[in-house]
Amino acid sequence: MLERSAPGSKRDGDAVAPALVVFDPSSGAISYVNGEATALFDLRDDRLPVTRVSELLPELANLTPRNFTTVLRTRRGDRGLAVKLEHLKGGSFARVGAMLATIDVVVSTITPEAEHRRDARPEPAPEPATTLLDLAPMLRPASRLEALWNLVVRSNVRGSEHIRALLLEGAQGLDMENAALARLEGEDLIVEFAEPLEEAGTRTSLDRSVARAALRRAGTFAVLDTNRDREFAAVAPGIRSFLSAAFRIGDNSWVLTFSSGRARESPFGDEDWRYVDDLIEALSRGLERRESDAQIERLAYNDALTSLPNRIALLRRLDEAIAEADALAGRAAVLFLDIDGFKGVNDTVGHRGGDIVLAEVAERLRGTLRREEYIGRLGGDEFAIVMPRIASGTEIESIAQRVAAVLTFPFGVDDSRFSLSASIGVAIYPDDAANRDDLLACADAAMYAAKDDGGSRVRFRDTAAAFGTGAQQAPHGFAGDQRDATYLLCYQPILDLATGRVSSAEALIRRVHPLHGLLAPERGWSIAVDEPGRRALDRWVLREASAQARSFAAAGIAIRIDVNLAAFDLREIDALLEDPESAEDARRLRVELATEQFQDPEQAAKILGFVQHCAQHGIGLCLDGFDGGLGTLSSLASLPIDAIKLERQLIEGVGSSRTSRAVVEGSIIVAKSLGWSVIAKGVENGTQQDTLLALGCDAVQGFFVAHPMTAVDLGTWLRDRRFVGREA
Repeated sequence: MLERSAPGSKRDGDAVAPALVVFDPSSGAISYVNGEATALFDLRDDRLPVTRVSELLPELANLTPRNFTTVLRTRRGDRGLAVKLEHLKGGSFARVGAMLATIDVVVSTITPEAEHRRDARPEPAPEPATTLLDLAPMLRPASRLEALWNLVVRSNVRGSEHIRALLLEGAQGLDMENAALARLEGEDLIVEFAEPLEEAGTRTSLDRSVARAALRRAGTFAVLDTNRDREFAAVAPGIRSFLSAAFRIGDNSWVLTFSSGRARESPFGDEDWRYVDDLIEALSRGLERRESDAQIERLAYNDALTSLPNRIALLRRLDEAIAEADALAGRAAVLFLDIDGFKGVNDTVGHRGGDIVLAEVAERLRGTLRREEYIGRLGGDEFAIVMPRIASGTEIESIAQRVAAVLTFPFGVDDSRFSLSASIGVAIYPDDAANRDDLLACADAAMYAAKDDGGSRVRFRDTAAAFGTGAQQAPHGFAGDQRDATYLLCYQPILDLATGRVSSAEALIRRVHPLHGLLAPERGWSIAVDEPGRRALDRWVLREASAQARSFAAAGIAIRIDVNLAAFDLREIDALLEDPESAEDARRLRVELATEQFQDPEQAAKILGFVQHCAQHGIGLCLDGFDGGLGTLSSLASLPIDAIKLERQLIEGVGSSRTSRAVVEGSIIVAKSLGWSVIAKGVENGTQQDTLLALGCDAVQGFFVAHPMTAVDLGTWLRDRRFVGREA
């Protein structure tokens, strides 16, 4: 007897909760079932007699997110199931990337009364057993074209998963068992997509394929029983019926084939062929969109020289690793790698030869990593590795050993041979930092500490307590409390796009910690906690930066230095200007102002006096952190500033987002109409820089140009690259 029901359902017409199964897509291991799933699959006392989800339903071996129907055969009868398979965000019981199967019982051959009958009275004569063919009409959608249309238009699945979902829908719509989409390459067919999935990737000679007739003759071709067709009887073992349709996309020939291990009783009709035409149209669009998306992905997220993921892709993967660590209460790590001795490669074989070596380095590093270890190129000879789900420091040490092994083997360019090594800095989330940006800064600092120790080694962010409980004291003042740290200024160069030279650099405060090495200031504390401390900080920054500007000028490197202040006290400016020599140095500085400083009337009056005083004495001024609010520029139009700096968040999408591009372009136009030059901060790739140049931006600053570096390193960097600006 057929009856719509569900395990544990009540007979009062109330809605029945679906069965839920959560499983790991990499292994198929079940991580969660609810009570309805326990009853449906007879998993008693919450003990799972199965270890893989495919043992519950074979269709769940295919990880394509989709809706499908199937039949569950049990000892007591059959149940028709409607299943929704989707990705599940990480939570309390599922790791990131888990799959959720939501299962509704739509047709059952068992009544609840029969299931629970326990008396000893004779059973009535059983009704004929319900078969899959009996259940199929009740499970199948009202219209296969409607089902196909819903999949094409309303589905949020894209790329390869979308293609496989279309193949599954087509196989069901044509009542066939298997589906394959193959591309013709020479005289071979390469199966790009298949259901079942195991067939994907196979390569077959066209002469040994049932699809040859469609490709070479009719375009569409079907055989209802290969046992009655001598041409295909020997070619297709295991295939009794098939339908093939050939089509072209650009220069490529494709063939869609549906097959079955049983002969087909009725021929394909005109509606079937029209359905196949609709399928081909949907597949063609899916393939074209997949190729377009892949090309955009390659341009946006791949490094052109090494084909590794670029910095943007690395940041996305690191965000995912951090989210996974939060969901699982685990740890993630990021490793910064800098190739030791690479400057000698460029000096010996030139930059072309250096590029060859870098490409080989990338290929070796890619080959030595495991599947879950994600590597990308930051720029120059710097790489980074993201490690999700780490349990101990030995996993990181293992990477270091593998990296050392592949780099030691000589690299060859022409007649030259090189053996290289790497300095590796490690930061661990959440032990070393609470967010992505701070984690990257910690790894960067640890990498520079490894280089300062002589290179070819690994430095953890906290070498005394990797994965331990080592505490870090925060300084409570500036200059007066040096128990755990000293300070220095690092400089990040700003590249003039019109001349290709560096005309300025931003001075950034860094801590030099005896245990942790060179670190950026962390959030949650200030190195200047009161007004006297802020004044002392400004005094030190102004004198350090002006003295360094003088040293650069004496060495023939005339650049302007941007400084960030804390107190904005006129007395510190006057003290610098009292000495004629330091007064000249002060005019090589440019003070950065924040837009929010002008929002509070009381603070704005103080800052305005400071601004006018600096302008009167030839000290430059720059508006920092502009976020695209054009009203802000209008309200500050009267300020005697030289330039504005566009915030990093504006620049991130300028090469790929029309909205970001429009906001940046509008900001540049307004700023230039006010006589200000425009500097873009946070530039991380060539696409961003090229777009900014086309929009009229004057200068760029960011990791694509250079990382912050010590004054000595900046001088060497500028001389090596001949990025020296004219005398200011």
